Amino acid sequence: MTDVRQEVMQAEEIILHRDGEAVCLHRGEAGFARIMAAWEETTKDALQMPAFGVSLDSLTRERMQKTVCLEFCFSGVRGGELPFLRLLVFCEPAAMGFNLERQTEGRYQGRCYYLDLRGGTMRPLCDAAEQV
Repeated sequence: MTDVRQEVMQAEEIILHRDGEAVCLHRGEAGFARIMAAWEETTKDALQMPAFGVSLDSLTRERMQKTVCLEFCFSGVRGGELPFLRLLVFCEPAAMGFNLERQTEGRYQGRCYYLDLRGGTMRPLCDAAEQV
């Protein structure tokens, strides 16, 4: 199975969505590095598990307009059995696990990846997103 934690580290860009506004961060920029460092801290003890839910494009895009989320963008298709060009994470500081919604063929659709933070929370990642 694809190690989604390591896949995220290969992202070329991160699009930070905040209440309908989008900011693109490129590899080599300070904001990109801050979010990647927070990703590593947040997920260092995470356990990848099968996701219970699936992504529905219209609902995902609606939610993206109302909240803070991080969209990890890749230069080519990744993920093997669950392919993606982008992975989307919604920021929920108190959450102790989260879905990574897969974008394929221009749509957020199908099964997600899921990371259980094993007692940790998303706070480091969400704080880094708020600081960009």
